[in-house]
Amino acid sequence: MKKHPLAYASAFAALPLAIGVVASLVWSVLGESRHIYFSMSLAWLPLTIGAVLTLAVLPALGAWWYTRHAVSKARRETVAEQTASRRRLIARLDHEIKNPIQGIRAALADEPSERQRSSIDAQSRRLTSLLSDLRKIGEVEHTQLEITQIDPSRLVHDAIETAREVPGASERSIRVSLPTAPRPLPPINGDEDLLFLCLVNVLSNAVKYSRPGDAIEVRGRQLESGIVLEVADTGLGISPDDLPLVWEELGRASEVRGIEGSGLGLPMVKAIVERHGGAATLTSWHGEGTSVSLTLPFAGPAR
Repeated sequence: MKKHPLAYASAFAALPLAIGVVASLVWSVLGESRHIYFSMSLAWLPLTIGAVLTLAVLPALGAWWYTRHAVSKARRETVAEQTASRRRLIARLDHEIKNPIQGIRAALADEPSERQRSSIDAQSRRLTSLLSDLRKIGEVEHTQLEITQIDPSRLVHDAIETAREVPGASERSIRVSLPTAPRPLPPINGDEDLLFLCLVNVLSNAVKYSRPGDAIEVRGRQLESGIVLEVADTGLGISPDDLPLVWEELGRASEVRGIEGSGLGLPMVKAIVERHGGAATLTSWHGEGTSVSLTLPFAGPAR
């Protein structure tokens, strides 16, 4: 755990006192009995007391100033990052909404044909899906979770059955590797519906961003304080330049923008896992595949 700057400043300020205490104890043990006497004019006593008190207070003032400066700097950096993140989200949202609206306007420019009506319907559904996913992320971050005991193995198999309905899933090889001996993964506490949604999102991405004949593997292992569920594929992978985008709302790699998607799947996954006190990580090799790991504690989210 990282220590507060005040702790370091206080320790540094107390160092001379600690050295003095140790030296005095050593001299006392050695039997040192000589005395040193100081004398001064009474007129200089107030000045001496004032100087000693000032020297005693200076370390505390220095520590206070350093701590205030560090906290203020951290707050400014956090605000700047949040502002930049909001700007990126607004820019992406503007782009994602603008395209369907332009498509609808173009289709309505003349008397809509059957093809144009189909385009309007498709663009309308895209907008509805986008807004629905944004709303889901907000709900995940703020709504009360329904905590129950969950069997990870059953959760994984249920999610796989749903993911098999994703277009193209039948053309991928989906394998499951969960421990069974000497015993299966132990149960965890969490919101089963949200964790199911989380796994389905990861599996759907593995199908969507892979090719016919690619392999998708779901693996699991136990930790001291929880479990790890990993979904790996031999799909398209993500370029190093695009990796920072994957956890941002509406962030999508440049190479897959032609594939239908909103860029909200992984941010939702991250929000769900973090609400459960866990962590979501992603590793990818461009052109070779991607692995997403979900670490979930046994205890579930803090109440």
